[in-house]
Formats: sequence, structure tokens, C-alpha cells
Amino acid sequence: MAPIEHAALPRTTEARPRGRAATTDAAAFEDAVEPHYPNLVRRLVMVLGNTHDAEDVAQDAYLAAFRAWDRFDGADVRAWLYTIGLRMAFNHLRGRRRLLRAIHRLEPTPWDDSIDPDLWAALIRLEVRPRTALLLNAVDGYTQAEIARILDVPAGTVASWISRSRATLRAVLERS
Repeated sequence: MAPIEHAALPRTTEARPRGRAATTDAAAFEDAVEPHYPNLVRRLVMVLGNTHDAEDVAQDAYLAAFRAWDRFDGADVRAWLYTIGLRMAFNHLRGRRRLLRAIHRLEPTPWDDSIDPDLWAALIRLEVRPRTALLLNAVDGYTQAEIARILDVPAGTVASWISRSRATLRAVLERS
């Protein structure tokens, strides 16, 4: 996959405490979240199908995470950021579908990647949530239990999605 250029991270100067506490809070947030931002954008591209929407949703997720930073439990910042971003991406997709139905248009042309078009064609055949679960597991290394927490579904559902997605990819790629 070609590297994704991502827009600069949103500024974290929203209405927060002023003075030294605010500077420390913003710096701690940026130190914790910044290393995960490019991978979040990449994952959102896989869910949303285009870089522009992925960058928009990633920036919205970054801002939402910053606003909620004081409520973060400190456990796994990457999983927390992915949870926020993926939920926003799913909401974005629902909104896109409603808009397209309202104006009587079909889904936009699916994305692809010229590096391995067969893989991309196979991935796009998967439904969004199963594809996301598969990518979180296979690419990002999350366990099924962690994915279940991120996507807010039972672990058995995640196991089923991953298993069916792998079988679908295998079948499609064998025919290619």
C-alpha cells in the first residue's frame, strides 16, 4: 500500500484549562496520540474507501479524543483512539448511505490499490465491520477480545467475522 500523506494533526488549543496545566495536558495528549495518528488514517481509508474522508474522520476523532482526554483511563491509547475513529467512520458511512438513498444514487465507485488489485477487490467485497475486524486482527495485531471491545460487539461475533472474512478472501483470491 502506498504511504498515505496525512494532514497535520488538528491543533489542541480548544477551550481547556489555561496555564501550565493546559500545556501539560495538551503535551501529554499529543505525546500519547501522535504516534498512532498515521495508522488510524490508514485504517480509516480501509473502512471509508478514500483518503479524504479518512483524514476528515481521523481529525474529528483526534479532536473528540482530546476533548475526552481527562476521562481516558490510561490503558491502551491506540485502542481508545481506534474505537473513537472507527465508530465515527461507521456513523459517516451510515450518513453517506442515507444521503445517497435520498438522492437516488448508487454507492460511489469503490477504491482500489494498484499494488495488489486482487486483494483490494477481495477486501471490498467484505462488509465494513467484518473487514474492519479482520484488518484490526491481521494487520494491527489486536486480539479478538480487544476487537470486541473496540467495536462494541460480542467476542464470538468477532471470531465469526474474522473466520468468514478469511474464508471469503481465500475463495476470491483462489479464483483470481
